[in-house]
This record gives sequence, structure tokens and C-alpha cells, in this order.
Amino acid sequence: MASFENLNCSNVLRYFEEISKIPRGSGNEKQISDYIVDFARKRDLWVKQDEALNVLIKKPPSNGFENIPTVVIQGHLDMVCEKNKDVTHDFLKDPIEIIYEGDFIKANGTTLGADDGIAVAMGLALLDDDSIEHPALEIIFTTDEEVGMCGAAAFDGNLLDGKILLNIDSEKEGVFTGGCAGGMKTHTHLPLKYQKQDKNLVSYAIMITGLNGGHSGIDINKGRANANVLMARLLNSLTSEFDINVNYISGGIKDNAIPREAECVISFDKTLLSDIRDNINDINSIFVKEFKNNDSGIIIKFNETTKQELCFSEDTVRNIIAVITLLPNGVQTVSFDVDGLTESSNNLGAVKVIDNEIIFICAVRSSVVSQKYFIYDKIKTISELAGGYVTYIGDYPAWEYNENSKIRKLCMETYERLFNKKAEEEIVHAGLECGIFAKKKTDMDMISFGPDLFDIHTPKERASISSIERCWLFLLEIFRNLQ
Repeated sequence: MASFENLNCSNVLRYFEEISKIPRGSGNEKQISDYIVDFARKRDLWVKQDEALNVLIKKPPSNGFENIPTVVIQGHLDMVCEKNKDVTHDFLKDPIEIIYEGDFIKANGTTLGADDGIAVAMGLALLDDDSIEHPALEIIFTTDEEVGMCGAAAFDGNLLDGKILLNIDSEKEGVFTGGCAGGMKTHTHLPLKYQKQDKNLVSYAIMITGLNGGHSGIDINKGRANANVLMARLLNSLTSEFDINVNYISGGIKDNAIPREAECVISFDKTLLSDIRDNINDINSIFVKEFKNNDSGIIIKFNETTKQELCFSEDTVRNIIAVITLLPNGVQTVSFDVDGLTESSNNLGAVKVIDNEIIFICAVRSSVVSQKYFIYDKIKTISELAGGYVTYIGDYPAWEYNENSKIRKLCMETYERLFNKKAEEEIVHAGLECGIFAKKKTDMDMISFGPDLFDIHTPKERASISSIERCWLFLLEIFRNLQ
């Protein structure tokens, strides 16, 4: 544990350490939600926990701030759970192992959870310190944000009095987000057919690794490789050139993270080993050359494994390769209204074998509603042509940019005056719960901001301590400037 006694944000960092001890992956938020409720009750604060495990806490204004409008502070409890292949970590029960390196907080081979644990820590620090001057506060801790914003969708907006919402879920200090894309998660279900294979065949595992990965919205326009797509290309080459069986395939973990790794198992006559190895090495060289500027660390590992008794049928293999190859992936359209903005995208985030199905999980995003559903229609068409079907969850709206936002103007002016740095505004190609709250409270003015976070949704995730401190000071200054 590091010492933060000399930092203005010492309580924020202390609470971040505390919540990092509590497993809080999406769908596993009861313990952290109960912790928040207990925290509020111990301080005699008004608190409500709903069926979705969202928690709303209200804190009265400080003396002299009674006539200032109520401010809503909002962040989400859940985190993306990703880890390196060689790391032993159970996200259902193990705490995040925090490491401090200079100005950065990171984790030991796993995601850090600063997205959005920093917002949770700031909310707790506000509630805990009665010396802070602030207006009436309504602090919302939502659940299941990372899997479709299900918690925010279930939240009762009628519980809120505030007309100003500060969402602390952005990752670039000094950049104020005033709009975001909508999205949905799709599941393509393809039936798996197995057959017995020759006992004399040898079996080898193929692992594609070394990719950068990243956030499936923010990083989708960076041209990074998708491990699932690379695996389909490799299998297409191998099945075209050699008589092989495919026994298993898997790749990625979450729809909202660009997959960094994929694996499969193939079986073949041992006389083909040398030629297959050469083919894989050639494909590896092609991938490295293609992605030399943005994902040059691609490695394909090829090692003997336990002999397999069953393999996928030939039709199943053809359908798997076809679905992965044809599913939309990456940037689909760019905006002609906002320079540099990705308008629509899709990320094939995970490929999983579950029982007698193989499931392809995608994150669809678009700031244009019709484009979001057009991408869904493409996925549906491809899936049905391959003999499968599609389901979807977490269909959430875009957050439309408000040209006349007073809180955005105030935040940018306050930041520039406080730090003598130019503030920026943006519309981001990622999902923020602001879109849902804007539908619930149409008269609410809102903005999203946050400290510098890097490589979120990957085990390289790290947060700048000095930036956390500046964002904390900025938040307190906003309260004073609302007068």
C-alpha cells in the first residue's frame, strides 16, 4: 500500500484501494453494492438499493450551499475482467492486486478497474468528508454498465431531484464529453456438430497472442488486430491447404474489449507437421507485416497437445470460418458532421464453445440509430445463412450533443482557469450512461469527464495519480462555481 497523506486526493485513492479488494465484474456486483449501502447507513445518509443493485445516496448541502441546484454524481460499479493468459486470478473472489509505479496505478496482469472505480472512489470520498463544501448531492452507483448499461436502464429516474449530472466515466483529463454512441450486444448462436476422428492423428494447439487489444469503442479506429479474425484467416488457409480436423476454437472474453488472444486445436496426420508449421510461420509473418504500425507484437504459438477423440464436422468448420470472416468488424462508417468521429462500428469480441453451440459475441455501436440496426441486420443475415440465429441484449440509446449545455461551458471554463490548460470537448464513440439518463430526465444538463486512464479493458490498464488529483480538485471547484 502506498502513502497518499500529502495528496489532496488521499481519500479517493484510499477508497479505490478498498473497493479493489471486492470482486465487481459485471453480473457479480452484489458484494460491492451491499458495501456501498452499508457505507451510507453508517453515516446516516439517505440510501436506496433497487432490484438491479443500483445504489442511490443523497447527501444534504453544506452550510451556505442550500440554494445551489442539486448535483447528480454518477459512475458504475462494475469493471471489465481481463487477464493475461499466464496469470492465475479468479475475478469472482480474488481482489485486484494493485501496483504503484511512479505516477501510475496498475494491476498485476489483470485489468485495474479504474474504469469506473475512480468514479466510485470519488463518490465515496465526497460522502465521507463533511468538510467539503458542496450543494445537495445525489450520487448514483449503477451496475452492469459494461455489458449493456442494464443497471442504468432499470434505474428509476423519478428518484432524482437534480438537474445537473456529472458522469465520471471518461478517460482523458481536460476533455469533456458531450455526446456518445448508442449500442447493443449481439449473440450469434451456431449449432455445433461433432464426429469421431482417426485415433492415429496428432493434435496441436494454436495460440494467437501478443495483440494490444483495447476498448471496443474508443480504440476501434486505431486499426488494431482482432485475434478472432486472425484465427479465422489462419484456419481458412490451413483447411484450404491441408487435410486437417478442427477440434476446438475460442477467442476473446468480452464484447467490449478488442480480443487480444484466440486459440484452437487441430488434428492431422503427423507427416504434415513440417508443412503445417511452415504455413503457420508464413501466416504469422503476413500478420506482423500487415499490422506493423499498430500491432506488431503478434505471435502464433504451435504446440502439441492431448490427442482428441472428437472433431467438428466439415460443415461446422466451414460455417465457423464463414461467420467470423463475414461478420462486420471494426469501423463501419465515419461521421461527415463531426471531423474524426467514428460513427458506427462492430467488434467481434468473443468466440465461445458452450455445450453444443458456438457463440459469437459482438458489440455494435453507432451514433446513428438506423446504422446501429443496419449492422444488426447484417449480423442476423450472416448468422441465418450459416444455419444459426441471433439474440441481443443491452440495446441502449445514443447521447445527443447539446449545443447549449451550460454545465459543459462551466466545466471547460473552470478547468482552464484552475490549471491554465486548454480544455477540449468531444463526442465519443463509446457508450455512456448519460444517454439513458437523458431519456429518463429530459431537462437534465450533463457532462462526462475523468482522469487520464490508459489501455482500459486490457491488463495494461493504468491510471495517472496526478491526473486523479487534478480531477478531484476540479470537481470540488465546480461545486463552488455553481454559486
